[in-house]
Amino acid sequence: MKARWWLGFLLLFLALAGYLALSPYVALRGLQGAIERRDAAALERYVDFSRVREGLKADLHAAMVKELEKAQEDPFAALGLLLAGGLIEALVEVLLTPEGLASLGTGKDPGEAGLEEVRQWRLRWQGLSRVFIPSFAT
Repeated sequence: MKARWWLGFLLLFLALAGYLALSPYVALRGLQGAIERRDAAALERYVDFSRVREGLKADLHAAMVKELEKAQEDPFAALGLLLAGGLIEALVEVLLTPEGLASLGTGKDPGEAGLEEVRQWRLRWQGLSRVFIPSFAT
């Protein structure tokens, strides 16, 4: 009776470990399929676009401010950076589409990257609890 309890516990532990190890790959396959099909509803299940947009805008604005501080000696460079700041909204909107996501993962311009190229994305593990898709996959 005690052996069955341990066997059940071991099987449950292996099932949980398998689920934890395989779930990032299942999510990646779903994300790739949604991008290839241009299925916005499916993409919304994998990507929280509002949070990504806000985070990307904040990162771009911070980089712009840092460059603006460097360019204070050159008024034309500062003017150019200020004008470019208005393009951040449009840039974020272009990048956060299925084509834009494909381009981020392949290193090509939006529209230049084929959606089927997302099949080449691979996961890289960072420790036991974090995975990422490296940009510009080869």
